[in-house]
Amino acid sequence: MNVVNQMKVGITYDLRNDYPPYVNAPPDYFAEFDTEENINYLATAIESLGHQVCRIGNVYKLVRFVADGGSADIVFNMAEGLWGRARESQVPAILEAYRIPYTGSDPLTLALCLDKALTKRLWQSAGLPTPEFCTVADMAELDQARDSLPVFPLFVKPAHEGASKGIGVESIVESDRELRARVEWVLAWYQQPALIEEFLPGREFTIGILGNGLQARVLGIGEIVLTSLDRVYGFGQKERWEARVPHKLIAVESTSLKSELAELALRAYRAVGCRDLGRLEIRLDKNDNPQLLEINPIVGLHPTHASLPIIATQAGISYEELIAEILEHAINRWSPD
Repeated sequence: MNVVNQMKVGITYDLRNDYPPYVNAPPDYFAEFDTEENINYLATAIESLGHQVCRIGNVYKLVRFVADGGSADIVFNMAEGLWGRARESQVPAILEAYRIPYTGSDPLTLALCLDKALTKRLWQSAGLPTPEFCTVADMAELDQARDSLPVFPLFVKPAHEGASKGIGVESIVESDRELRARVEWVLAWYQQPALIEEFLPGREFTIGILGNGLQARVLGIGEIVLTSLDRVYGFGQKERWEARVPHKLIAVESTSLKSELAELALRAYRAVGCRDLGRLEIRLDKNDNPQLLEINPIVGLHPTHASLPIIATQAGISYEELIAEILEHAINRWSPD
């Protein structure tokens, strides 16, 4: 890893304390937002690399920051946004308008990847495997789509969410009655289309990737092993992971499986134009063939709770080294000379 000169590094992020829940907010309303602890770890790691840290905050604070003439050599973007299907694009779009370099993917990729259906259609057009699916915006659309759906069991989730929002054991439906109930629940709570896809019964993996283009590399592959009776790695499991209860992430040992998963993940990462870092979810179908579930271009970075840092640790890479590599990939993109 090359050492870069001291920089002023801004951090953009959304804190759970920034947004009180609105009336009838879904139960996992806070899922994508960071805690002060998360940002403290990140800021400390950046400072340990010899840089000055400027905590900017969410999109509203970023607007005030640039309006007041604030500047940074580069921004480490962790902001998820709050409203709209393209909410993750808002902070990078402002940074690009002011020509402020930043880490991570650009507004187009972030908007694309938050829309799970559009991402899956792009992967399909690239010849990449992903479960058959459809989206429905109301119950009339569900009635029209029913005959074209795969056979039960099916999996139902919000079409435009991250952090496993709207996903739990109830997402697996085994009958028309359960399907209608879960679709109604998603439509009511999340005010967006429901994505319905074939449920894959096989092993589940999360793959961490760093870098750009043909130089992107797989940092590591972890298998998600549930230690409770739950069949799904959803929001509740991720939240309770902080109490070390319901699942563990173990390194994959099989060389052939690792190669197959790594190749598929890199192709999927490049297909959607991810930059600097990302994490993919892949699950095996009933024939043990890997299928792409989704991709996360903005990933959690808590050093002991989030998947990417855990994967880095399993690969012998410290938290500080992980943050340094992410920064370096971004710096090299913005200053290729």
